[in-house]
Amino acid sequence: MDRSTRTLIRYEWKTFYRNRFQLLMLAVIFLFGLYAIYYGKSEINEQRQTIQAVKALEHNEFSAYQASFTEEMKTLEQERAHDIASRPAYAWYRHGYHAILLPHDYASLAIGQRDLFRYYYRLTGMSLHYQLFENELANPVNLMAGNFDLSFVMVYLFPLLIIAFCYGLFSSDKENGTLPLLQIQPIGIRRIILTRLGFYFVLITGLALLISLIGLFSAGNPFKPENLLPAISWLFGVVVYNAFWFGLIFLIVSFRKSSSFNAITAVGCWLLILIVVPAILNVIVTTKYPMSSTSLASLTRRTGLENEDVEEESREVIMEFLAHKPELAGSDSLIKSNMLPKAYAAFTTLKDMNSQQEVDHYNAQVLNRNVWTYRFHWLNPAVNMQHILTQIAQTDLKTFLYFQDALADFHGKITDFYFTRLFWDKPILQEDYSNLPTFEMPKKEIQWAALWLGLGKIALGAGVVFFLGFININKGISR
Repeated sequence: MDRSTRTLIRYEWKTFYRNRFQLLMLAVIFLFGLYAIYYGKSEINEQRQTIQAVKALEHNEFSAYQASFTEEMKTLEQERAHDIASRPAYAWYRHGYHAILLPHDYASLAIGQRDLFRYYYRLTGMSLHYQLFENELANPVNLMAGNFDLSFVMVYLFPLLIIAFCYGLFSSDKENGTLPLLQIQPIGIRRIILTRLGFYFVLITGLALLISLIGLFSAGNPFKPENLLPAISWLFGVVVYNAFWFGLIFLIVSFRKSSSFNAITAVGCWLLILIVVPAILNVIVTTKYPMSSTSLASLTRRTGLENEDVEEESREVIMEFLAHKPELAGSDSLIKSNMLPKAYAAFTTLKDMNSQQEVDHYNAQVLNRNVWTYRFHWLNPAVNMQHILTQIAQTDLKTFLYFQDALADFHGKITDFYFTRLFWDKPILQEDYSNLPTFEMPKKEIQWAALWLGLGKIALGAGVVFFLGFININKGISR
């Protein structure tokens, strides 16, 4: 680094720390970052507390069932509890199992879809689709407002900070009359602008990395094997995303217009990239892949046999069900025993089978929307960056679709456990409680190839706008 460059950096530093408004902006952004970390942690901690509560609820429920086998039946309540514990006719729809999607350590940094999709379900042997779609997910007002997490600060607020610091790099010198003094310096104007831009890149990106490190260490140990690569990806993404905005502001400054023109254009680009383009894409994808949850409304209504007192109707339902269950072949000889519970169990399973195509179509539309939108990530680095951060935190849409697939498998284990005993007229024994169905969320690996490709798109965009700015500013400046 030559003497002129060191002098320029020293001058820029003095100008910066004497500007109280710029210091205030950095302090405000830093406080916003700390609040975003706190907000994200409080949201995820609340979810973790809920998870512990439902786990305790399930533990207490099944402990009471097991205890009923050793208790002396003195009261009607004790007899009732033992019936629920031992008789499949009651147990298949009364025993509840919690399937839980545990949050990643860094979920608090990018809450993503965790406030939109349910992260736990209480499942019984009843209709799976009814249990999946019966409840609202959250307060719609909160969903509309979104979350003030760290990803929001990085994606939305830091570009505004870059604009506020850098929009007048060339125009302010021209308007203040200091440009002739710069032109007589031994280094060219282009180099001066690039040096000053580099100074603010180090300053602002350094602040973004500092806040990110605070967030990463407060959310989980980045040196844990499962956290190391996500932490590195987050930090690298912050650098690349900031580089894009610095490249964009350099392109705007390269036209050598007034400060007001630069500010309006830069803010217009911010609105275009972060507000307008996502809104347009949302309208297009809604038109291209229309979705209506009303199509699933019938699944959330309790239904039953039309004439449950008619033995022939119950028999027909059971026989139709058994035709789909070869492992229960021969249990029709016991059809008269507990006929009504068997009929209802068969009915709920048949209802799921009949509505599966409708549910698959709905989920396919959700996935098609996601795939279609992903194709346009190259057009919008902000949407791309938000998607990357939710991938790192495992709060993206694909994670929850993966969770729903695991729920279907788990529900199958539950029905197999109870229906085998129900249709063969076998009681649930005390030793059976050591072999109850358990939910295991298959480990979902981050798609690193897609993630690094997304970061590459942002880096490519940063390189393109910087190159255009470099060429453009070179046209009107000789040195």
